[in-house]
Amino acid sequence: MTDESEAAASGSVDKLSGGQLRFMRGVAISFAVTLCLVWLIPLAAAMVTLNIYQGWPSLGFEAPLSQPDSIQDAPPQLMPVQFQVLTPTETPILALSSAPVPLPTISPSKEDVDTMGLPTGKAIGTRLQDSIMILPLRKALPGAALLTLRQAVAGIPPQELARSLSRQLVNLSVPVATVTPPVRPAQVSAAPQELIPPVSPANSYQLIPLEGPRESRPAADHGDLNLKLRDPQPIAADLTLVDINGSGLDPDAPNLAAIFNPDFVRAYAVHDWDWGCNCRGKLLQAEHGVLVGIRTTPGAPVFIPPRKQNVYADKYYATLLYASEDSLTFAYTRAGSVARGYTIHYLGLHTDPNLVALFRRSQGGELPGLTLDTPVGTAAAELIVAVRDNGTFLDARSRRDWWE
Repeated sequence: MTDESEAAASGSVDKLSGGQLRFMRGVAISFAVTLCLVWLIPLAAAMVTLNIYQGWPSLGFEAPLSQPDSIQDAPPQLMPVQFQVLTPTETPILALSSAPVPLPTISPSKEDVDTMGLPTGKAIGTRLQDSIMILPLRKALPGAALLTLRQAVAGIPPQELARSLSRQLVNLSVPVATVTPPVRPAQVSAAPQELIPPVSPANSYQLIPLEGPRESRPAADHGDLNLKLRDPQPIAADLTLVDINGSGLDPDAPNLAAIFNPDFVRAYAVHDWDWGCNCRGKLLQAEHGVLVGIRTTPGAPVFIPPRKQNVYADKYYATLLYASEDSLTFAYTRAGSVARGYTIHYLGLHTDPNLVALFRRSQGGELPGLTLDTPVGTAAAELIVAVRDNGTFLDARSRRDWWE
């Protein structure tokens, strides 16, 4: 092939490649233009919709409303909004007279009217709340209920309320009158009330040393210290003092009669305790001990039963072995357990928080000491009392042992 033929062939190829490039460039430009049009049309529609939505509140919702021809061209009539304001008095709300009270009106603020004098969306929402939900009920509801409804409706966002109730809207306006202070009714003297005594200062307690080892098992999990673990159950028994053969041998036994009346509400029995599994056993029979539920005055101070012999410093008569918010266990020794001497259980009182806190802080060979003149808590309606001697549950109804 000659040089001339090669040059001609090369020119044909260059012409063909250039045409293909121009065709592909045209296709790319057309595709880009088409894609832009596809995106621009929804964007333009969205912008138009947004402009209509933003301008709708400032036009007073006139577009979607159907009104008579006689009032469509007329300027909006402004209607004052009135609502009742309750002023604090010493008379309960239920005792207020149903006579109407002069109602204040509210003038529009800068937030209620825009620069063109048209009501804003916030003012329209407030007016809508009054028009739809408040004004029709003014005559049907008393002042207190009307105020409550007004406060409840005020919590609804105006725009949300406007969208949901726009079809029911007829007239929208904002009040233009000045604020008028409400007329305050004459003060009514309150009826005399029973005076409540001031709260007494908190009781204080002290730790005293033990004479024996303290129980190693946690008190809350100890079947001899936490009476709740033995689950006292009501039983059928005489709710009176009883005379037991051989009772009354100790003239210095704890005297329940010094702090309680023998007004028994219920009698209880407790479960035995299995120390092998550290769990509750079967319910003990009445001859093995009876607990009593004593009727008490709620809020009255609760003391420990007195006796003549003290256990420490001539002022402490018992050692606290366990304390929780509603129960106490205390022994009339410093042995650190129920194995020796008298032990009393209280269940169903409001234990003094300072005493509970001190017990929980105590450790080692010290426990809180209890005196006869410092209450350990306050009473509820019923206080369950259990009496033990050397660990054995006894009958708390025994006249000659505990009530003489």
